[in-house]
Amino acid sequence: MKRFLFAAVATFLAVQSGAFAQNPTGQFGVGLAFGDGLGTQLTYAINPNIHIGGRLSFGTTSASGSSQSTFVFGPFFRYLFATRGVAPYLNAEFEYASFPVTNPLTGSSENVTRTSLVFSGGIAYYINPSFGIRGEIHLLALGLDPSSTTFSISPARICVDWFFDR
Repeated sequence: MKRFLFAAVATFLAVQSGAFAQNPTGQFGVGLAFGDGLGTQLTYAINPNIHIGGRLSFGTTSASGSSQSTFVFGPFFRYLFATRGVAPYLNAEFEYASFPVTNPLTGSSENVTRTSLVFSGGIAYYINPSFGIRGEIHLLALGLDPSSTTFSISPARICVDWFFDR
């Protein structure tokens, strides 16, 4: 019964909004990202293909009586390859991260910062010009301070975007 109800609601939303609703354009939006910690983002859709904005992410880990928190800020540029339907995209982000590192010899902890350029890719689907769902993975991280290069297909994120009507 639950599967039928879910399928009925999904079909209703697809029919009401059009199976190939257009991406947002000229709108501000907010979003939530689930994956490597909970994050929020502010986005401006310049046109259906180009989105700019900033992401804030905060994560905390607690184990054996101690906790560690990570803070990330990242302005981004996103290019969507399609203006309607399922749209593959590439995302470039300047990431500033602050997190604790424990010295294994002394056991003391200090906060360190890291800056990097992160390139990711994903797929977006906008149900209508106001609401969309995205899935993305990190592909390449170029560490600026400290210098490093990371190729990966993680972390993965699931994102929900809500754009305000014009």
